[in-house]
Amino acid sequence: MAAPSYAAASKPVQPVSGAWYLVPFFFGIIGGIIAWAVNKDKDPKRARNLLIFGIIWTVVWVVVTALIAFFVFFFTAPAPATYP
Repeated sequence: MAAPSYAAASKPVQPVSGAWYLVPFFFGIIGGIIAWAVNKDKDPKRARNLLIFGIIWTVVWVVVTALIAFFVFFFTAPAPATYP
């Protein structure tokens, strides 16, 4: 009896280092895209997770930076000058 056709279509997943998460960590969404492109044929699930991590990390970075800028601007700005 022959093996089902779908059995031959699946490729074995090659191990991908967890160090690939450092690329999107340091380079954000661009790093996620690079990590995804390099690893998509080796381990598609890990590649997708790297891309998602890059997107989420970029959003977190933008939100935190915006909050810091907001609080620094409004709480450290000098009081408006009053004229007699």
